Amino acid sequence: MLLPTRYTKPLKEDFPSLADKFLPIIRVAWKTAFGKDFELDEWQTWLIRSLLELDDKGELRYRQAFVSMPRQQGKTELMSVIGLISLLKANGVTNLGVASTADQARLVHERLLRVVTANPALSAFMTKITDTRGIVTKTGSKYIIRASNAASLQGIPVTTAIVDELHLVSPSVYSAIVSGTGARKGTAVYGISTAGDQDSELLTSLYETAEKAINGSLEGFGAFIWESPESRVPEDDEELLELLMQCNPALESGRLDAKTLLQDVRTLPDTEVIRYRLNRFVDSEDKTFMPLTLWQRCGRNEDDAFPEGIRPVVAIDRTPDWGYATVAIAVKDKDGIIHTELVASLVKPSLEQLLQICLNLTKHSPATFVMDGYTLKELGQELKKRGLTTFITSQPEIINASATFYAKVAQQKIKHANDPLLSLQMPITGRKAVGDAFRISRKNSSVEIDAVMATVLATFIAETRREQPLGVW
Repeated sequence: MLLPTRYTKPLKEDFPSLADKFLPIIRVAWKTAFGKDFELDEWQTWLIRSLLELDDKGELRYRQAFVSMPRQQGKTELMSVIGLISLLKANGVTNLGVASTADQARLVHERLLRVVTANPALSAFMTKITDTRGIVTKTGSKYIIRASNAASLQGIPVTTAIVDELHLVSPSVYSAIVSGTGARKGTAVYGISTAGDQDSELLTSLYETAEKAINGSLEGFGAFIWESPESRVPEDDEELLELLMQCNPALESGRLDAKTLLQDVRTLPDTEVIRYRLNRFVDSEDKTFMPLTLWQRCGRNEDDAFPEGIRPVVAIDRTPDWGYATVAIAVKDKDGIIHTELVASLVKPSLEQLLQICLNLTKHSPATFVMDGYTLKELGQELKKRGLTTFITSQPEIINASATFYAKVAQQKIKHANDPLLSLQMPITGRKAVGDAFRISRKNSSVEIDAVMATVLATFIAETRREQPLGVW
């Protein structure tokens, strides 16, 4: 069992826990909901027991408890177990699930909902079970979910609060939640998160508090931190896997597959790996989307020809001031390799010019045209009026496109034409964190990135679209 790298030690080795009373129920309920082979990992049971440790008076030891661990460890499972125990432990109490958005908070709620509805005894104990308004027991206890808005949390008399994504929660929200517990016995706030950056004000504060608790100078606060001993991403796979093994309890226990995790990690920017997989803080000033050396590895050789017989995706992007525009194409070959190159670059383009270029390209039977809805929505609408297949992206697609493009480059599953414009723009293209994801950011880029954006969009659609009938390029 992989224990946390740093944590508050129990008051005694064989410590009592509120969880002991409920774990037999939890095991039966989870098997009913998720199959007879379902078992909590040993480290999960240990952590749940530790969070609910009792002191010598039989009271909960921690009024606040903080868990920090990498992604994909099963935090939803952990928090839903705590949520069910909170519902069952007392009568007439309010239990709260909070995250940066209501949708994120609903993940724990939905897991809990599935467990309750799958078990006849638990289901019969409830008077209300809804997707959006929470769960209420016959004894008057309830579990409700909220987005992290301080105003909406004021005045709620909380007995147990489960706060997800602490790195995205503001100090005022967390303070409102803690204030809601008052000075009543048996109340607790449980938070869970991955590491943050220098702008993660609440998380930085909680880490400082955690150090005091771990050192024994602060009572009533529990801290459980899994983190790599080093903030770096080794080039050697075995060395990287060793670092991952030291901070990912789900990997050490076998719940995560080592080969798959390593493959996934190699498709991410180093800062993402350090923060989300090794669980170490990063410098928020590092906003570079992709190193030039990574991009250059994917350049086509002189004797590599652009594939024929595949209908291309055509992507168009422009700078915000209409100073420049670029047209890129991409196709996916039978081996899963994306081939891309620039086919046009314009200075001070007009909408009419871009429309005419697209119409001229129809002689090559493109599979679809694609553009960012923020910059070229009007062009997309004009193409649609002419009956041309067109994809206008929104921010969620830009986020997915950014991650997909980076992964394809990291895996060397892109071949590009070594266009000088891309070599100029790629190293100064910035990125921005969006929750736990990231996207290319025009604001964080130092110059125009229209060639990069067009290439990213063309690559994304070529990778994700369904196969179309063959034509000739």
